[in-house]
Amino acid sequence: MKHRDIAHPLALASLLALPLSAHAADKVAFQLDWTPGGISAAYYLGKAEGCFTDQGIDVEISRGYGAADAVTKVATGVADFSVTDLGTIIGTYAETQAPVKAILPIVSASPMAVAVLEDSPIHSLKDLEGHSIGSSVGNAAMAYLPLGMELAGADITKVEEVTAERSALTGLLLQGKIDALASYVTSVVGINAVAQGAGKSVRAVYYGDSLDMYNASVFTSDAMIAENPDLVARFAAAVTCSYEKARANPEAAIDALVDQVDGILRESQTDMVPNSLSFAFDTEVFETNGYRFDMDRVTHTIEMVDKVTPLTRPVSADDVVYVLPE
Repeated sequence: MKHRDIAHPLALASLLALPLSAHAADKVAFQLDWTPGGISAAYYLGKAEGCFTDQGIDVEISRGYGAADAVTKVATGVADFSVTDLGTIIGTYAETQAPVKAILPIVSASPMAVAVLEDSPIHSLKDLEGHSIGSSVGNAAMAYLPLGMELAGADITKVEEVTAERSALTGLLLQGKIDALASYVTSVVGINAVAQGAGKSVRAVYYGDSLDMYNASVFTSDAMIAENPDLVARFAAAVTCSYEKARANPEAAIDALVDQVDGILRESQTDMVPNSLSFAFDTEVFETNGYRFDMDRVTHTIEMVDKVTPLTRPVSADDVVYVLPE
């Protein structure tokens, strides 16, 4: 696959850094896609260690309420920046031409996986045939499973799907009432923590690599890009700085998260944060492209989304991604 717009992650921050002495700090509302934790701990470390203030940004980080809400909030100007799955941006653009674009890939690999008990005979998607899998309504990991099984040469019609409330799924798996659970590979860490409390262990059967898709991406509105591209570049630099600091010191990222967010228990993040950072950045895609999109791979991501949820109108890479200036 052809790669372009390649930049080393540390070089990107340097390239985007702009003289700020003559500017007052810009107030920025940054809404997460969900509750703080895991990979989002990096933003709190960046805020604590000056990544945003060094770029002339006074950032307010708030929790999110799901991917669709994140896109709506940014599209309507309620939030200035947010983060969500690139597939969500693609699907929303096809449906409503939502005026938003991704500016920075954070998770360059799809996290789609299946959680199973440690002693399960299921070690591949092919092994799922003849077994049951649990999912909640609208679970993206379940939505992509038929495509994952097709790519693995497996037959989804030979798998029994059991639909239940999200909160009940882990219990069903631990009780043996389902053989597998549609999940994210990064979420299996938390599921396993619950399992260990019951004297059991859970592992992931990962299939996201076969999809070769972008996942979590920082995005903003078309209006912000048109009216204040300088702020967009500085915000991208601040996020890059935040993740570089978190990669260098995951423990500090956990400390910053616990310090700034009420109700976060440190022990809930001791495995989650390092695991999430490793999944996002210890990859060939990140090694090659850093914090920049490979537009050919964006096109491939669009094609994968279209296979799972047929798009209502053609979508190009330029429709959903803004390439930052070098």
